[in-house]
Amino acid sequence: MNQAILINDDFEYIKQDSCWRFTGMLNAERVTIYIKHQNQTLTDSLKFDLEEMVEEFLEEDEPDDKNEIWL
Repeated sequence: MNQAILINDDFEYIKQDSCWRFTGMLNAERVTIYIKHQNQTLTDSLKFDLEEMVEEFLEEDEPDDKNEIWL
């Protein structure tokens, strides 16, 4: 599907779920993204990896009916 997403710089680690939460703009709508990951330290490298995972997901899939992406 090759959709463009603009990722916001609002990364937050949710310890109880062991995941990163951040938002993006997709087709003029806000999307909340959750990615399970054990690394709790946000580096530029990790940020790029998370963004790439979202882009790969969007090549084949779309956010759910709540405008959320769970990876």
